Amino acid sequence: MSLPLAFAQMPFGGVVEVVFFLMLAVAALTSAISMIEATVAWLNQSHGMARRRAAWGVGIVLWLVSTLAMLSFNIGADWTLAGKTVFDWLDFLTSRLMMPLGGLGTALLAGFVLRREVVREELGLPGGAFALWQFVIRYVSPLAILVVFLDALGWLGAGFDLRWVAAILLVALIGEIALGRATQRQAS
Repeated sequence: MSLPLAFAQMPFGGVVEVVFFLMLAVAALTSAISMIEATVAWLNQSHGMARRRAAWGVGIVLWLVSTLAMLSFNIGADWTLAGKTVFDWLDFLTSRLMMPLGGLGTALLAGFVLRREVVREELGLPGGAFALWQFVIRYVSPLAILVVFLDALGWLGAGFDLRWVAAILLVALIGEIALGRATQRQAS
């Protein structure tokens, strides 16, 4: 609502507005293509589906879901499940479930699964800074993400304060000490 008003106040605002929204549409289209590429590649490589067929199939499914989400703001506002529209469910699934779980998975992958030498080389951090980074990515980040995740779901029912920070750091420190002792025992 604001942009058309701003463009109306500019000299040649109509032309600038058309160019702006065309560029915005191209940016949205290229972003959508890059987002479906992983699914198309997976269907192509794992299931032998032709790229063209996979791209059309994924595109049609996403178009249908997007259309239902868009309709949640007008004629579909009354289509609810457990009091939420399609848009509300998509928002809930992505922001409250998928993003925290994706962050937790990334932290666990980087902290425990990837080889230490590879991570150290990629980050290019000196010894002490890398040790601190590894401590944070292994213990502090997963615990903090878990607390935020549980709080976002309403399972904690408590606000954040210094007790949470202290508890996370204490558990992380205990974990690092235990892991260090286990590593020393394996080395000897």
